[in-house]
Amino acid sequence: MDKIIGIELNSFEEALRNIVRREMKPMREELKEALKSRQELILQDKRLYTNQVAEMLGVTRHTVLNYRKNGELPQPKKDLSGHPYWAPDEIEVVLLRLKTKTKFPV
Repeated sequence: MDKIIGIELNSFEEALRNIVRREMKPMREELKEALKSRQELILQDKRLYTNQVAEMLGVTRHTVLNYRKNGELPQPKKDLSGHPYWAPDEIEVVLLRLKTKTKFPV
């Protein structure tokens, strides 16, 4: 049996895993809160552009364009430059639908 400083290797590895898990938990919670705050800031704006929608939905910009093409997103309005945008409440509905779809696949 392999030993490190008088401790069996398996016990040492398990102790190390437990330490890493314990140390990572607060970091994960902090990251979740930071992401939640970021999403709240995005929602305060009245216009969500493609990149912001992708960030909110947790997908790539390309996926947002596919959602648009497939009718999974409502038709966007266009700003003076011709860039498509959506209202935050429109995207919240899509986000809820996508979350429900992943929890309860058809």
